[in-house]
Amino acid sequence: MQRKIWLIILSSFLVGGAIVCTIRWKAWFGNPPEPIWEGDTIQLQLNTFANEYTLQRMQKDTLQFIILGDIHNQLENYDYALLAERHPNVDFYAQLGDWMERPYFYYEQMLYRSIVGTGFDTLPVISIPGNHEHRKGIIKQLPKQWKTIFPNPSNGIDRFEGTSYFVDFPQMRIITINTDGLQWLSDYTRVGLWLKQTLREAKDKYTIVMMHHPVFSTAKGRQNPCIWLSFYGALREADVVFSGHDHNYARKLVKYKERFWVEQQPTLYIATNASKKTYSIKEKNNYECSFSGEAVYEYIVATKNTLYIYTYKLQSGEQIDEVKI
Repeated sequence: MQRKIWLIILSSFLVGGAIVCTIRWKAWFGNPPEPIWEGDTIQLQLNTFANEYTLQRMQKDTLQFIILGDIHNQLENYDYALLAERHPNVDFYAQLGDWMERPYFYYEQMLYRSIVGTGFDTLPVISIPGNHEHRKGIIKQLPKQWKTIFPNPSNGIDRFEGTSYFVDFPQMRIITINTDGLQWLSDYTRVGLWLKQTLREAKDKYTIVMMHHPVFSTAKGRQNPCIWLSFYGALREADVVFSGHDHNYARKLVKYKERFWVEQQPTLYIATNASKKTYSIKEKNNYECSFSGEAVYEYIVATKNTLYIYTYKLQSGEQIDEVKI
């Protein structure tokens, strides 16, 4: 009798799962048709820190850089020109995934035309892929062309070479995680162990982690339990964690429980969004600062002793937040 009950429960789960997958198949696994690009084509390859000369030029005591969250091909040439005019002395910039709407040639060409001539086409960039840049399927795939556009450093782990990596500067280490490439349990464990080790090896430098999916989701119904379980503990050793995906801005300081063998520092979590697509902030939250409804970006000044993080509305330049570490 007990065996029959378990068989009924198991069958119910399987049937329920099959029904959900059938209903959600297109949303979860289907790729929309690729638009046809008309006009001249350009082979796109951006300047990254895999270039040793680029990295050496950044070995200085003070650095200025910009962080952009999700974009989805929605920023125009004049938007990038506006940012370049507003911050003429930035050394590089970073993008947290979903720069392109889909991993198609059409959107690659749109990306190039949006930044060409603005200064962002030659500035060094730190970039990670988002879920929109992976081809959907039971097993998601990142097109080879993505790594051609972004020839990133290959100092991560084997499965995520060029998408999870780190860049060292005199005063800080920036670590990137390709969260949408995590599909197997071994992916989460290997990247989690690599992250912990890479944070510890930074020693006295400021540590900044950049990832597409947030550890703490800021929009309703967008929780990422696997991300939280895999990285929450390791990130106690990071100073700042930047993420995108939820299309809003939120800042939260997490004071981890003290460990008797190590002095514990808090970790600052910041979610950001440079897209015109926005989601409302969760009604129940404990953020120190939050904002939704407009595209924003972060402007950061890193010195030997301090990180200054400013958040501005992208269009108007109005400051909405400021924090110092």
